[in-house]
Amino acid sequence: MTTPLDTPWKQILESYFPQFMAFFFPEAFSMIDWSKGFDFLDSELQQVTLEAETGKRIVDKLVKVYLRNGQEEWLLLHIEIQNQKEADFSERVYIYSTRLFDKFRRAVASFAVLGDTDPHWRPQSFHQEALGSRHDFAFQIAKLVDYKQSLNELAASDNPFAIVVQAHLAAQATKGKASQGRRRQRKYRLTTMLYERGWSQQEIIDLYRFIDWVLTLPLELEEAFRDDLETYERGKNMPYISAIERMGEARGETKGKIELISLLLAHQVGEISVGTAEEIKKIPIEHLDRLALDLRDFKSIVDLTNWLKQNK
Repeated sequence: MTTPLDTPWKQILESYFPQFMAFFFPEAFSMIDWSKGFDFLDSELQQVTLEAETGKRIVDKLVKVYLRNGQEEWLLLHIEIQNQKEADFSERVYIYSTRLFDKFRRAVASFAVLGDTDPHWRPQSFHQEALGSRHDFAFQIAKLVDYKQSLNELAASDNPFAIVVQAHLAAQATKGKASQGRRRQRKYRLTTMLYERGWSQQEIIDLYRFIDWVLTLPLELEEAFRDDLETYERGKNMPYISAIERMGEARGETKGKIELISLLLAHQVGEISVGTAEEIKKIPIEHLDRLALDLRDFKSIVDLTNWLKQNK
């Protein structure tokens, strides 16, 4: 099931994947030949995850890259944003890796970003042994709570994931009604930092989308925040707030249409898979109206699948 934090993490990862690897896993980043590009293998991963559901999943991505030695490699990424440790997490990473190898005969390099608050929970391996046979599996992790010790470095970094991590930590540190004033201050500071970095308008909007999603405010504080930000933007002669507001309106309109269409589809063809639901979310808003009309003629999930293929 999609969670509120699924979408912003997934969007920022897909938009800035090289920066993601450079920030969290610099050694692996240096081994990849980025000039050859990379591909997200969503359908391949869905084939495995739908067959091997073992627990809570927030964002899983499978990416094909090319190494500097010319070798093609698949990277399995697990982005886990949760408030407590998960007992079988290492086992799940192991299962996904072995399932991918079994289905595609491709070795996979696995990485995980952990957003929980327990500094001692660091799953990095899975071990299984019976009657002299053993399986030893290890993977790399990045622990977001560790960055609490590097806030000055984060503030000075020009990597977009420095902003992502700061927003995530700020969200954890300002839970509860008593902390909403501090959350407003942190949200304002992080947003103004976007302009100070000299990033493009699109980069500012992309990163603001993440900040806005994880640092939600009560209505009255949100309105005050927007007033402060608009004043700041006028001083910078960078009126991006209107673009951000339009983005929010479009996001709300699209979300509402998707929810309605999902209900209609469930009534028309039955429950749809997680993978199909993700495909529907990627449909441009102008095509959602067409789907709402066409679905009345669907007799089965096959009709929906065919429609999605024809309207990519």
